[in-house]
Amino acid sequence: MSKYLQSTDINQFQADQSSADAIPYDIIVEQNDSGIFSLLGDIIDYANPVFAKILRSSPKEIIGTSILDKVKGTDRQKLQASIEKLVSGELEKFNADLLMKSPEEKQDIYFSLHLKVYKKTEEGVKIIGTSRESTLRVKKNIELVKTKSRFEALYRNIIDGVIIYNYLSEEVMDCNAAAIKILEFENRNEVLNLKRSKLIPRYSEYFPDIDLHKESDRHGLRVMRGEAFSSPGIFLSKKGKGILVNINIVPTFYRHGEAFVIFQDITSRVINKKLQRLNEKKYRDIFENSHEAIIYTDLQTMRPIICNNKALALFGIANFKAFTESPPDSFYRETPDSTHASKIYKSQILKKVIEEGRAEFSHWLKKASGEVIQIFGILIRDQGDPENPKMISFLRDTTHLYQALEDLNEKNDELKKYIDSNLQLENFAYFASHDLQTPLRSMISFTQLLQRKLTGRLSEEEQEYMDFIISSCKNMRNLVNDLLSYSRLNTKKIIISNIDLREVLNELKSDLGSMLKEFDATIKFVNIPETIQGDSIKIRQIFQNLLTNALKFNRPGIKPEVTISCTSKINHWLFSVKDNGIGIAPEFQKKIFLLFKRLHTNEQYEGTGIGLAMVKKIVEQHQGEIWLESAEGEGANFFFTIKKRK
Repeated sequence: MSKYLQSTDINQFQADQSSADAIPYDIIVEQNDSGIFSLLGDIIDYANPVFAKILRSSPKEIIGTSILDKVKGTDRQKLQASIEKLVSGELEKFNADLLMKSPEEKQDIYFSLHLKVYKKTEEGVKIIGTSRESTLRVKKNIELVKTKSRFEALYRNIIDGVIIYNYLSEEVMDCNAAAIKILEFENRNEVLNLKRSKLIPRYSEYFPDIDLHKESDRHGLRVMRGEAFSSPGIFLSKKGKGILVNINIVPTFYRHGEAFVIFQDITSRVINKKLQRLNEKKYRDIFENSHEAIIYTDLQTMRPIICNNKALALFGIANFKAFTESPPDSFYRETPDSTHASKIYKSQILKKVIEEGRAEFSHWLKKASGEVIQIFGILIRDQGDPENPKMISFLRDTTHLYQALEDLNEKNDELKKYIDSNLQLENFAYFASHDLQTPLRSMISFTQLLQRKLTGRLSEEEQEYMDFIISSCKNMRNLVNDLLSYSRLNTKKIIISNIDLREVLNELKSDLGSMLKEFDATIKFVNIPETIQGDSIKIRQIFQNLLTNALKFNRPGIKPEVTISCTSKINHWLFSVKDNGIGIAPEFQKKIFLLFKRLHTNEQYEGTGIGLAMVKKIVEQHQGEIWLESAEGEGANFFFTIKKRK
């Protein structure tokens, strides 16, 4: 290809220039149907016939004239500024579609202009340009913009809700103002990227036995096949309320799986149809056999329009005519409190129904017979006729529930009194046992002093009396100490911490060393966890009492053997303390956990009858249970649980 544009016009142009004026091919386009021209500043100093034809002139008519005079409106200022920047070097090239100034044409004509600096001369900066008429393309673009504007206006202002929904990602891409309003959201941002699970319920009473999410998947397949179709459906409002809709689904063909979902709220229409069908036979059975009293009421007059037999029975009225003739206020229980009954019903409850569409209430109702019952009701406003508002009432007699609640409150009061009584008893036990310590110590001390002072002067019988006093006082002191410990269980708050149970048991075994040696006993530990959570002092008390009992209640001639084991359950630890002692008969197994319940005399086995009661209380404080398995003469196995804490 030649370095220079080979056309008659360019050759002629080059013939009139010096060799330095030759026009390079890489600056202008080599197409004979392009308009080619050059500028000196804004003056046309060369134009081929094609460019002249674009400007509706001949080359002679336009050479020497300003190109700015050929441009119309604001495009003239735009072109002038661009030429000045090309001349100053601020701009390398300029491309634009400009509106032509042509008085002879009735329609607007556009031409494309491509300018580039060629070289600087003594006369000024030379600019080379090419041009084509672009009227059709520009007008097509203008029409596209107009179409887009019309679409935007329609999309934003249509009364139908419109959602752009992607069935692949299962989320909302965009929505219009009507959709925001119908779905009861505040603004567009709350709807954008809303997932299907938040927009469509999986199941609805309006579409029984239909998985609506699977139905949505089927809609998505149809969209991806390019189908446009209609379907009934249900959307969830911002508050989770079901909104029945008629939907037209149209693929956008912009993204795969994307569609316009155009919908109308038909909830009121559906409810109205259902209410109308109440008079039809197939709905009459549901209406009449409902467990609730159903009343359709005029909100302005508060007169019933229709009701079922359950409602007549609830109000104690023989027939519907008598119901309509009864003043509404006649069913309210009279009360000195003016804020009760009719005032609450008419002002607060009805206001809520009108403003929010739904209200729940509970109050006393006076039947036609004068009997007073308590009812619970759900009131729903019928949205179908705003000028003549109606209300649907669903009422149920809850008197028996109210009475049950009253009984429960009475039981709670009794329980509170019982708890208070127990607390007072525990306080009494604490102070009584605490105050008994001093006289007991005095009795023991003075009796022992008297013994020592009268040594050798007491008869055998008198010495026996002295020993009996001291022994009884010591037993009494042990009982008081145990009673004091028991009373402190509830007054002292448990402190939960990590317990090294193996260390606790080993220390306890060491403390019981003299007792183990006395009875020649053995203790085994099996599957003991390293750490449990609980009150370390009280947990130690559990094992100390159970171990002491296991060693104490042994069978003569048989070495005591005690095994402590543990099993880890999901929510708790299960402990076992098993011995080979005398055992416990079944009829006594529950009694031994009661306070002061002893199965043996103090001469047979020492004790106060408080130890196992303390164990039971501590286990319960750790949210556990205690029980035993035993047979008389065959040893005993005490089980108890301690709750695991996270």
